[in-house]
Amino acid sequence: MKRNVEREAIVQRKFQALEPAFNERSRRIWAAAEARSLGYGGIATVSRATGISDKTIRAGLAELEKGVQPSKR
Repeated sequence: MKRNVEREAIVQRKFQALEPAFNERSRRIWAAAEARSLGYGGIATVSRATGISDKTIRAGLAELEKGVQPSKR
């Protein structure tokens, strides 16, 4: 797949704006939701743009598939 630098830059700007508000879980869930919204190549795009590992994004996707439950904190 051809790398889409513009798409990566958009994801990066979103991440930078939201990052201070994220905890580990919300960061993973957001990255997964973003990757899913991008479709094919989304995991790689989000990983490159944010530095979040593809393994972490895949874990977030699995959580999304199960349904996100509210945090108990």
